[in-house]
Amino acid sequence: MTIVAIIGRPNTGKSTLFNAMIGKRAAIVHDTPNLTRDRHYGEYTYLERKYLLIDTGGIEKENNTPFIKLVEEQADIAINESDVILFVFDNRQELTSDDLYIAKKLRSSKEKVIIVANKCDAGDNNLNEEIYGLGFQSIVKVSAEHRLNINELKDIIADKPSKSSDSSANDGIRFAVIGKPNTGKSSIINALLDEDRMIVSDIPGTTRDAVDSYLEYEQRKVILIDTAGIRRAAKIEEPSEYYTILRSKLAVRRSDVVVLVMDIMDKVTFQDKRILDEALDFYKPTVLVFNKTDKITDTEKTRVYKEVIEKLDFESYLPKMFVSAKEKKHMTKIIELGLKLKDYLPKHFRKHDLNTLLFEIVSEHKHPVIKKTRPRFFTLEQVSDEPIRFLIRSSMADSIDSNYKRYIINSLRERLKIGGLPFELNFKERRK
Repeated sequence: MTIVAIIGRPNTGKSTLFNAMIGKRAAIVHDTPNLTRDRHYGEYTYLERKYLLIDTGGIEKENNTPFIKLVEEQADIAINESDVILFVFDNRQELTSDDLYIAKKLRSSKEKVIIVANKCDAGDNNLNEEIYGLGFQSIVKVSAEHRLNINELKDIIADKPSKSSDSSANDGIRFAVIGKPNTGKSSIINALLDEDRMIVSDIPGTTRDAVDSYLEYEQRKVILIDTAGIRRAAKIEEPSEYYTILRSKLAVRRSDVVVLVMDIMDKVTFQDKRILDEALDFYKPTVLVFNKTDKITDTEKTRVYKEVIEKLDFESYLPKMFVSAKEKKHMTKIIELGLKLKDYLPKHFRKHDLNTLLFEIVSEHKHPVIKKTRPRFFTLEQVSDEPIRFLIRSSMADSIDSNYKRYIINSLRERLKIGGLPFELNFKERRK
C-alpha cells in the first residue's frame, strides 16, 4: 500500500483535497486555520492499487504554542513514513514564510514531493510563478473544492516509486509491536533484548517514535519495531486515537509479523479492537499478546484467561499468548510463534482445487434467496500469495449476505488449513 501525506500551512485546502481524493467527506473542512487537529487518514483505490492518504494539520513557522508543536511533530512522522508528499499551496495567494519553511523541511525528500497548486478553478490557467523557484519538479494544478484534475493528480502519484514493505533475508524478519499506550510494548522488547534500550514508564506515551531493534533467534535475524505511544503536549486535551492507530498502521505496513500487545487487566477495549482492525487491513500474520499476567494471582489466572477469551469477539482465529514482560515469562515464544506464522507464507493453492472446494462449500450450505433469486457462485481463484488473497466470481456480487461471506471465509480457513493467518476474500460480478 502506497502512503501519501498531505502537507502545507493552515487553510490551503488540505482537508478539502483529502475529501476529494478519497471520494467522501471524512475530514472536517472549515475556514478556520488549523481545524485539522490530528492526522486523519483514509484509503482509496486507483488503477487497482491501494493508497493510504494522511491529512495533517497546518504547519506554522512562528507559532510556538504546544499545540502547534504537536501538529508539526505529527506531520514530521507522516513525512518520514510516506512514499509521496503532496505539498499544498493556495494558488490565489503569494508564498508565505510558512510555505518557505515547509519547503526547506521537504527539500531532503524532494524526489517524492508533488507540488499541488490548489484553488485553480475552471478557466484559471495562471500558476503562481514563485512556486517554480522552490526546486520541486512535479507540479499539478487542482481545484479540490470543485474536484478538478483530481485524477490527473492521482496519475502523478501512481508514477512515483513506492517503498517495498518486504524485508530481505539480510535485513531479517520484521515484527511490529503495536497497541495502545501503557500496555507494555517497550517492556516486552526490553525483555527480548535483555537490555533497557527503550524508555519504560507508567506514563502513557513515553515512547516518542518508532524504534527498530535487532536480535537473533535460533540463527535467524529479527527486527523489532516499537511503535510510539500517545504523547500529549502540555495542557492540550485532544483525542489522540488517530495518532496511535495511524502510527501502528505505518509500522504494520513495513512489517512481516504483527504483535498486538494488550493489558490483561484491561481485558479487551474498544481501542484495542480499533488498532487490530486497522492493522489487519494489511493481512499480516498477527499474534495477540496479553501482558502483565504478573498482576494476577495463580488462583485467578484460569478465570481471567477465560474471561478474556470470551470477550475476544473479534478475529477469534488469531493466536493468543499470555505473558509477563516484568517477569520475562514466555517472551521468546512470541518470536517463535510469529516466525512459525511467517514461514507459512507465501502459500499457493491450485486453481482446480479451489474451484472444487468452492462447489463443496456452497453446496453444503446455500445462500439465502434475495428477491426470489439465489446468487450463483462460479469460480474461486487466488490472486496473491503473500498476503493470501482470494477472488470469487459470482452473480449479485454486491448483495452477498455478510453472514454468508463469514461462512465461506471460515470454511476456507478450516479446509485449506490456513490456521491463524488473516486473508482477504473479495467478490466480483459475473452473470453467466
